[in-house]
Amino acid sequence: MQGVATFNGQPIEKGYVELAPVGGVGQFASADIQDGKFTLRTSPGLRQVKITAQRKIGETAPTERIPNPEPIYFQYLPAEFNSASQLQKDIQGGTLTLDLEGDELQPQKLSGSDLQRKTRQGATRR
Repeated sequence: MQGVATFNGQPIEKGYVELAPVGGVGQFASADIQDGKFTLRTSPGLRQVKITAQRKIGETAPTERIPNPEPIYFQYLPAEFNSASQLQKDIQGGTLTLDLEGDELQPQKLSGSDLQRKTRQGATRR
């Protein structure tokens, strides 16, 4: 099945879509979203839809251990489309169109103490 995913009229550049069977009976399916398009395999039926979308907001600073900067992504879709999704679609084949509308989440600027804490947490997770 081919799919198209937009947020506020713009293609979701980078993201992920999950389709879970409503009632727990049926096939679970998921796919990466690239440039507003995705492809997945699923059977017909009512599905709960969860979508995440990431936008590059910066890069890590080079370090001795990781000399090349790594991209930093921010998930900007509101919870109503992912962790708290109530969105359902009746899948019958053809193209699945997901036109989402809402208030985009914004990254929070971290204070110096928050950055230090996150740096220490990241160092202890490795």
